Amino acid sequence: MRINSNKTAFITYNSLNVNERLLANSSRKLASGFKINVAGDDPTGYAISGRMRQQLSDIERCMTNATTGKSLCETADAALSEIDSIVQRLNELAVKAANGSLKDTDRQTIQEEADQLTKEIKRIANTAELNSQKIFDGTFVNKGYTDNKDVQVVRYSDKTEIKTYTGVQLNETDAGDKITIECQGFPDGVTTTMTFDYPKYVDEELDTDPDKQKVYEGVYTDDSGKGTLKVAEDGSHYITINGENGESITFKLSNSAVGGSNTFDCTLTGQGAMRIQVGPNIEEYISMELPEMSLTSLDLDGLYMTTQEGAQAAIDKVKYALSYVTSARSKIGAYQNRIEQSLSYLDASNENLTQTYSRILDTDMAEEMVNYTNSQILVQAATSILAQANKEPQQALELLQ
Repeated sequence: MRINSNKTAFITYNSLNVNERLLANSSRKLASGFKINVAGDDPTGYAISGRMRQQLSDIERCMTNATTGKSLCETADAALSEIDSIVQRLNELAVKAANGSLKDTDRQTIQEEADQLTKEIKRIANTAELNSQKIFDGTFVNKGYTDNKDVQVVRYSDKTEIKTYTGVQLNETDAGDKITIECQGFPDGVTTTMTFDYPKYVDEELDTDPDKQKVYEGVYTDDSGKGTLKVAEDGSHYITINGENGESITFKLSNSAVGGSNTFDCTLTGQGAMRIQVGPNIEEYISMELPEMSLTSLDLDGLYMTTQEGAQAAIDKVKYALSYVTSARSKIGAYQNRIEQSLSYLDASNENLTQTYSRILDTDMAEEMVNYTNSQILVQAATSILAQANKEPQQALELLQ
């Protein structure tokens, strides 16, 4: 028996310290609800959970982005729905005005209603916005340019390859009653030839000379579906070329370039459309092209229904406007469906990642309560044993009596 060194007490004291640390650690886990409170609890788990925490934050942000994108589609579709209804009414008016049984005063009344309807289309297109951003002002269309000042890129489809098309030739021949357009180099290695009838009519309000005919500003569609020709009031031509695989591009020829041969390089940037970030990585976005909605793009900036000939021409113009609006609504509806699918995917990813994150970081309360109770009992036992061990030197002193 020794007085200076109480081996039993030291052993018991060390065990007590260990159990107290275990008890404190269990108490911290139970109080915080986290299995990993400091990096030392589980260095590997701490690193993994940190990355997961960032992923969860990114996913939540992307879910908000996608929801905003869905709201944009709903806002755009609501505006287009109203424009579609107005264009349908314009179609009724044009068909009505084309009837030979009407008097000029009747057509004038029809024209007054048509004027008000086109003004409303313009108002809706100009005021449709989300988060103070105009939706239909042409800001969010795919951008491109050419090296020919007389040829501009107006728009192109999402399926068009993003690149520079060199040596594109756009030739136009006017035969008086027909226009022939030939495009070489878009798409690559393809030559597209289109022939359009070129109707004319006399508008007495615009020209008092009955022998002088006014060229009809309208849209002409090639029967083969290869493209369209739109003649604007300023004399410029909007030429749309369609490929066989969904490629499509629209060029604007200035008045000075109409009826001739134009050669140019065309660069498509792939930028301009609104990008909805629906994923945490760089390329995980949905590119949304929001078409321009204006009287010019709809070809409704020159509706003249005061004569029977003008009403006949208006029927074709309104038909194009209906097609344009329908196409725009279809595209926006496709964007909305894609965004909703992205939201479903994000919801599933968020759920699965949250479960994994919880398994790594969160405390299993039942399991930890068992550890807590065990540590608590061991602390109490070690305390009791330490008290008994401290009495052993007193027993050694009894030998000296």
